[in-house]
Amino acid sequence: MNDKKTVALILAGYNKINNKKKYAKEIKESYDGEEIYIGENKFLYQIMGKPVIQYVLDAVYNAKINGKRIYEKIYVYNDIKSFQENIDVSQYKNLEIRQMTSSVAGHFKDFYPTVEYGCRVDIYFGDAPRITPEDVKYIYDSFGKILNKQKDHRGVTIKMTYGIVRFDDMKDDNWLPHRIKYFKHGKKKGKLKSFVGFLDGPARIGNCASMIKHHSIDGLIDHNCSNFVYNLRKALTPSVISKLTYYLITLKKYHVVKQIRKREIIYVDAYQTFIDLLSKLFKLDLSEYAGSFFTIKQNAARWENDVDGPQDLSAMKKKFSK
Repeated sequence: MNDKKTVALILAGYNKINNKKKYAKEIKESYDGEEIYIGENKFLYQIMGKPVIQYVLDAVYNAKINGKRIYEKIYVYNDIKSFQENIDVSQYKNLEIRQMTSSVAGHFKDFYPTVEYGCRVDIYFGDAPRITPEDVKYIYDSFGKILNKQKDHRGVTIKMTYGIVRFDDMKDDNWLPHRIKYFKHGKKKGKLKSFVGFLDGPARIGNCASMIKHHSIDGLIDHNCSNFVYNLRKALTPSVISKLTYYLITLKKYHVVKQIRKREIIYVDAYQTFIDLLSKLFKLDLSEYAGSFFTIKQNAARWENDVDGPQDLSAMKKKFSK
C-alpha cells in the first residue's frame, strides 16, 4: 500500500454476549442505569429509513479535498451478511467489509497488519450518525497538523491522536440532553457524571482517532491497549477507578489518584502515567511512542452524540425528522 495515502477504518463491531446479567452491574454503573444496546447490531438500526452506520459511511466516503475523495480505501468491521442486506454496498467503490469477531481492540488488532509502516489510518466509530463530509474533512485536516509534526512533553514525535469533545463546546448543540447528568451529593456535587473530569473542563472521547503506523505502536496493538482510551467514553466509573487506583499506587502516582477522584485530571500527568503504566504492565518500550488528544471545536456535539441505547436512537429519530 502506498504510504502517502490515507485509509479510513470504521469500527462497528460488538460482542455477542450470552449472559447479559454478568455485565449488568458494570453497565448500570457506566451509564447511570440507562438501557444500553448490548450484543445487538445497533449500527444497522434505522433512522429515517437509513442505518445508523450508513450516515457515518456516507460522511467518510463523500469527504473530499479539491474534488478528490480523501480516502483511498474504507474498511468497515460489522457482520458482513447483515450489512449487505441493509446497505447497497455497490455504491461505495472503495469499501471493504470485514467480518466482526469481537469488539474495538480486537478488530483494531486484526486490521493492523493490513497497512504498511508509514501509512496513515483515520478511525471512526459507526454509531455517530450526525457527522457530515465537512466534519470529516475538518478532522482529517486537524489530525494532519498533529501526526508526524507535533511532539509530546518528552520531545517524541506524535504518531497517534484521539479526538475529544469538551462539554462546553457541545452543550449548545447537544441532541441527547438526557445523557447530561450531575452528581447531586458529596464532594463531586455539581460535576458531570458521564464526562471525564479534566482540570480545564469535563470531556469525552469524540468517536474519532488517527495513527501513522509505526513500530512504537506495535506492542500497544498486540496487547489491546486501545481499549483503555476507548473505555473513557464511559467516563471513570467507581469500579474503573478502583482498578486504576491499585495500579497507580504501585507506581506511586498518588497525585494522579487524587486528580482522578477530584475529577481534575491534568493531561500531562495522566499521559505520562499512561506511558509508565502500560510500560510496566506489558513490559513495553514506549520511549519512541507518543500520542495526544485533539480537542474538537467545530460541530463538537456531532462527534459526541452517538447511539448507545434505545433512548439515544429515539432522540436521534426525532431530531432527524425535523
